[in-house]
Amino acid sequence: MTDAINIRNMSKTFDGVTVLDRVSIAIPRGEIHGLVGENGSGKSTLVKILAGVHTPDSGSECELAGKPLRLPVHKSRDNGIAIIHQDLALCDDMSVAENMGITSGFDTRLFGWYRRGRQAAIVREYSEQFGLPLDPKARVGSLAPAERSVVAILRALRTLRTGRSGQVIILDEPTASLPYSESARLLAILRNVAAMGTAVLFISHRLNEVLGVCHRISVLRSGKLVGSVQASETTDAQLVSMMLGYELGAFYPSKGAPASRTTALQVRSLAGETVSDLSFEVGYGEMVGITGLAGMGHDEVPYLIAGHAPRSAGYVTVNGEPVKESVRHSLKAGIALSSPNRIRDSVWGAGSAAENFSIASMRSMTRFGFLRRKHEIAVSSAKMQKYGVSPVSPTQLISRFSGGNQQKIVLARWLETEPQVLLLHEPTQGVDAGAKKEVYELIRRAAEGGTAIVIFSSDLEEIAHMCHRALVLRRGSVSSELSEGELSEDRLMLATQGSISLSRIDEE
Repeated sequence: MTDAINIRNMSKTFDGVTVLDRVSIAIPRGEIHGLVGENGSGKSTLVKILAGVHTPDSGSECELAGKPLRLPVHKSRDNGIAIIHQDLALCDDMSVAENMGITSGFDTRLFGWYRRGRQAAIVREYSEQFGLPLDPKARVGSLAPAERSVVAILRALRTLRTGRSGQVIILDEPTASLPYSESARLLAILRNVAAMGTAVLFISHRLNEVLGVCHRISVLRSGKLVGSVQASETTDAQLVSMMLGYELGAFYPSKGAPASRTTALQVRSLAGETVSDLSFEVGYGEMVGITGLAGMGHDEVPYLIAGHAPRSAGYVTVNGEPVKESVRHSLKAGIALSSPNRIRDSVWGAGSAAENFSIASMRSMTRFGFLRRKHEIAVSSAKMQKYGVSPVSPTQLISRFSGGNQQKIVLARWLETEPQVLLLHEPTQGVDAGAKKEVYELIRRAAEGGTAIVIFSSDLEEIAHMCHRALVLRRGSVSSELSEGELSEDRLMLATQGSISLSRIDEE
């Protein structure tokens, strides 16, 4: 059978540095092929070459359905390739039908009429094929995360419907921002897409998802193809070893015992848009996880506590002192918040690593109102070494660092302020396995130093292995609390579903 896509000897060099070195991958029709590797391993470069963003080095070749693909690609979708990025490139204020039709010109000719009924029929036709009917008139911004991803996938299929056998969909971290319950729905859609004969290249840091949905997996390390393996014959530990080039060892650090029984953070009767009557406490040195299904409120809590979202009721105290409902007062009280969307919320993309370090401690970097540039660079360099940021280049733009190193910079920035309470919302989202382990170690060290840690995450494995106890939210309030002895991924999953009581689990 002719492969849907056959990449041969794909290489790319920037300023004398080879970032992609003679990579060859062939994907037949109907196969879901995983592509994994650390940040900086060359995955994004390969995708950008297939998207026409980069011109590959001479000798690079690519075939679609047995026919040579001219490189650089000018319009990838016209050649049978559709690429779906993590941000999905959807317009929230437009309807499902409008989002699906915009990349194909709504099937109209020059100066042709926009046929609303025809566009609605196309949406129904495509969505019903995958068992997830969508309302063509629904505003995309109102959809659930998985449904938004489905809109992007269906739009890609629509643009590829030319009947050629080389159709390929490339998904670059499509589940990175999805709760695990939502990503499971998306993976089911991918299986249906592949069953219809489309080749799928699936790029993700979530190795359990890659192993669960893919037929084969290719591993990149430092721009080179380490190998391709059968997913059914491979474990996540083996993939990590291939990605890093060495055994990672114990992935999660030892939790240890909380540094103190003294309460650091107290939340009482907190309420917001989804959250209602939420109360809990966290001690100094304790790591508490808060999780739940999408829309149940766990991802709203950190912003209510830190003053980023308005509270409709309730109060927060740190070390017994009330914290006013504002970001400024929260920071003054010793509350630090790390958001999951680094690019949007946590880093200044146009600034250097040193400038991003300095944002939270400007007073120590200035004298008589003027920035001490040399001092800023020296301090930032020392911090980069302390927190394992690589490369140790404080003047380098933060956008040039990998996602894992960006996250370490964000954590280091807040940890250097010596917060009493650290709120971590999806702390390892979009971070590769090696950097994820380092981030976990930084969190553990902060707890050992006495910082109260609250991890808000949809990654149940993360909650189970990192936290001393966990709270599960349903409909905005705590439905279950699991102590350290009860914490496990399967118990957390059952608790989020709310279908089986924890007492019944113990009996079984």
